[in-house]
Amino acid sequence: MKSSERARVDVDTWVGRTARSIASAVRDGHITAREVVQDHLSAIDRHNPELNAIVTVCAEDALAAADDLDRRREAGKILGPLAGVPFTVKDTITTAGVRTTAGSRALASNIPMRDATAVTAFKAAGAVLIGKTNAPEFGACGLTRNDLFGVTTSPLIADGIPRSPGGSSGGESASVAAGLSVLGLGTDFGGSVRWPAHCTGLVSIRPTLGRVDTDGQIPGVVFDGYVLANPVTVHGVIQTIGPLARNLPDLELALNVLSNPALAPVEKSVDTNTLDIRWAPGDGTMPVDDEIVDAVSAAAHMLRAKEYNGTALSRGHALFSTLRATESHADIRVLVGTETEQLTSEIRAALDARPQHLDENLWAERAKLIQQFLDEMGDVLIMPVASILAPPLGQESFTVRGRELTWMDVLASCRAISVLGLPSVVVPIAQARNGLPVGLQIVARPWREADALAVAARIASLPRE
Repeated sequence: MKSSERARVDVDTWVGRTARSIASAVRDGHITAREVVQDHLSAIDRHNPELNAIVTVCAEDALAAADDLDRRREAGKILGPLAGVPFTVKDTITTAGVRTTAGSRALASNIPMRDATAVTAFKAAGAVLIGKTNAPEFGACGLTRNDLFGVTTSPLIADGIPRSPGGSSGGESASVAAGLSVLGLGTDFGGSVRWPAHCTGLVSIRPTLGRVDTDGQIPGVVFDGYVLANPVTVHGVIQTIGPLARNLPDLELALNVLSNPALAPVEKSVDTNTLDIRWAPGDGTMPVDDEIVDAVSAAAHMLRAKEYNGTALSRGHALFSTLRATESHADIRVLVGTETEQLTSEIRAALDARPQHLDENLWAERAKLIQQFLDEMGDVLIMPVASILAPPLGQESFTVRGRELTWMDVLASCRAISVLGLPSVVVPIAQARNGLPVGLQIVARPWREADALAVAARIASLPRE
């Protein structure tokens, strides 16, 4: 699928339509949920073999769920805000009765008993699970490939070069960008919903830690059919679940559906002119491609943002890496049991590596770093998502300003924000010379997703050169 064909809206199909328009039409009886789902299943049949975005298609279950919605509407029942909206779920998030492999041959036959809480929330709002999407094994890579399902390709081929949709929620970004699903549920540890959105021209959000229930992510603690977030691992503390969408109103709707019911909905009225907006050309430790910096700088100029001149941001990536190196990966060991020979060499090496000692002082350093950054960032900080544009398939090292970077290095700006636990919205702001999208990361203070979304909406409304 060429970039010009991505999520094409056709008068004869509901593929490419917004979540809000689909839900409204289903609730009003202008279209049946079955017809919406059938349109998306047809799109999957046509385009997924080329993309390898969706690895498990839930056709029968999706049609049954759609029929149930249609029966409820005919009976006069009130349908939810996502009525009939097809969504996909990253294959590291548990889905009851639907294969959840985490991209690992060791879990190729794993069928969970229970949905992740986030999946339950989407279903309760009327959304229809249409498939599970590809991810690197246990989400442990910024590129979407594994030995079980293979490589996922981005639907954007702006310059004729097949490219990665990012990772580890790359199957999600490819599916949503191609119009195979309307909304996606991904996870974000070191940038896994932000980097894929940047690569495919989508919008996404990493919520404040605690806004969205994190249970149901693999790896985690298995208990009585649940997979629980492990509160004493770095992964369990820092990783969260976040949505991907093609437009900001749908993203905000998805976030409100996912948000902890004890929290107030994300407010809609934020005057961005009253916000103290600052900007940075990167995390301060890794070089960033000139085109990306220029796009961020242009956005900062339009917003009249002041340049960030603090020191906390440049320490975030190193602290993330240090904390990550303390992981023993015990949760993975429990999940795979005796099937360790089915793991890739990368994961086996991680299991065999001797973890660094987790000094309590590291958590103390994190607490102090968060406070320092909050003192420095203003209300909102805008910055790059990554050091590079979407990379060609198969490329895993990158030269930026004469420096050789790994995929972990290019995500330094994401990882620095992850360790701080702050909300971050990604929105496309420009098109590079080769036609690829450039995403902007908009970081807000804790629980102030509304500020980031408001700034994103203001940027989206500005004319592009």
